[in-house]
Amino acid sequence: MPRAIAPGIIQITLPTPFPVGDVHAYLLLGDPLTLVDTGVNWPPSRERLTVELAEAGVALADLEQIVITHSHLDHFGLARTCQAAGGATVLAHPAACAKLTDLQGYVQGAIRWSATVLVQAGLPAEKHGWVRAFYGIIPQMAEQVVVDRCINEGQTLYAGGSEWEVYFFPGHSGDLIGLYRVTDGLLLGSDHLLGHISSNALLEPPRADAACRRLPLIEYWRSLDRLESLAIRQVLPGHGAVITDVAGLLAERRRRRDRRLADIAGFVATTPRTVWEIAQALFPNMTEVDVFLAISEVIGHLDILKRDGVVREWREGELLRYVGNW
Repeated sequence: MPRAIAPGIIQITLPTPFPVGDVHAYLLLGDPLTLVDTGVNWPPSRERLTVELAEAGVALADLEQIVITHSHLDHFGLARTCQAAGGATVLAHPAACAKLTDLQGYVQGAIRWSATVLVQAGLPAEKHGWVRAFYGIIPQMAEQVVVDRCINEGQTLYAGGSEWEVYFFPGHSGDLIGLYRVTDGLLLGSDHLLGHISSNALLEPPRADAACRRLPLIEYWRSLDRLESLAIRQVLPGHGAVITDVAGLLAERRRRRDRRLADIAGFVATTPRTVWEIAQALFPNMTEVDVFLAISEVIGHLDILKRDGVVREWREGELLRYVGNW
């Protein structure tokens, strides 16, 4: 059942076929009638969205705006369906536009790029197919959609009868935005901060105008630190329960990050290791679907350790190894 979770906001919880479980979309009541995120392009999710909108007295054709918080398929998969129903305006961060309008092209480029990353990480060749499948599912469970208008940091968005400040929070995704309502300290935070799990700062192919890849975990922590400058009373997340103790959760996340950094630094202190060797030590029970998440996690922490001079990297042909910088 949809539920009124804050003044003028209805939370719609949609199923996904992924380990993360359900994803939240948010209906902002008022002018213009706005849906923030849409769920994945999967029959149970489509059916639930239609039913829960109807229970809130809204049809897909009534939607006037659709905000895509970031370009992960559980957040934008049904955007085209929603847009087509009544011509709603689709909004997203500028960095999301090319991916959202050409999913096949993005997937092909991502698979080519990931092949190099996986060789550098030391992942055995017979396991590369697991990562290709990670990308290959995108066009199966999301529809490409044309973004009508880009929104970015510093802009004000009018949605559901309220003014929302747009914040750019790269990290979990390179194109993630949050919406902050100053009047009641409410942040529509998407996957930037989740209460029950840490948001994975995923590796991504570099943008066409970039000389090198993003440093997603470094970006993520810069973005997380910015939350403390906002007078946030509640975070409405993309998954899980509403967050009310932002300061406490950030402190816990910092402790967890620092433990992970210490574990990796200790593991490579005297013996050079590959990313895959580190990943296996940290996540001995990982499944096929976890491989790319684990590699992203390890590389992100190594980026921090390299930045801080704790470890150094060297190349053996295409393979990269890491060891303590003593």
